[in-house]
Amino acid sequence: MRFICLSLVSLALLSGCKSIPLIFMPEHNVTVSGTTLIFDGPISGDSVLEALRVVRNSGAEIEKLRITSPGGDVPSGIELGYFVKENNLDVEVDMLCFSACANYVIPAAKTVSIKNGSLIGWHGGPRQSDEIWKAMAPSSDKEDLMKFVARLREKEEAFFEYIDVDPDITVYGQTSSKKCQLTNETQGWYYSTSDLAKMGVPNVVINGELASSIEYQGDTINACLMPEFKGI
Repeated sequence: MRFICLSLVSLALLSGCKSIPLIFMPEHNVTVSGTTLIFDGPISGDSVLEALRVVRNSGAEIEKLRITSPGGDVPSGIELGYFVKENNLDVEVDMLCFSACANYVIPAAKTVSIKNGSLIGWHGGPRQSDEIWKAMAPSSDKEDLMKFVARLREKEEAFFEYIDVDPDITVYGQTSSKKCQLTNETQGWYYSTSDLAKMGVPNVVINGELASSIEYQGDTINACLMPEFKGI
């Protein structure tokens, strides 16, 4: 779970913990073409700051974000989501939008267009259970971890309130009695367009079929389709 690892790394840096290894982010590529911001790579403080700088220096009126991303850390994902929402951007998923990309970029978009054969996927977030979070850290670090998670939860709650989307979009695949991972061993899950609309993300178009597994930068990323469910 990439975003969990990154969150724990952030905690280690904040607390001075030496039990969690430092993880360096893979390279990213951010450019502007016409009125489109093209973002390829993990979502991190570095890549989001570069995206904002590239947009500013281009002088262009950006109308669309074309993104390929395996995810990234929660605060940076939220900041990219704010940028998308505040600029009323259309989002085009080109091959992959997983983890923090699905959590914060897709819900913030004016419209979402997903290319044929692309993979989108959620796999949790700050709202997931304390038990899941505590399992990620040594016993001596659990108190500091939960303080850090509490701050992430506050940031995320404010974000979803701002964009008016159901915040549990990030965790339904863990909490629903019909979760697809009961029968599928995958890293994450995705929703039908009708379920996304119920959660406040109505303008999603899939141009063809979604992939359930994809290779990206040497890693295999997979997700299963959540059965349609009520009560959203």
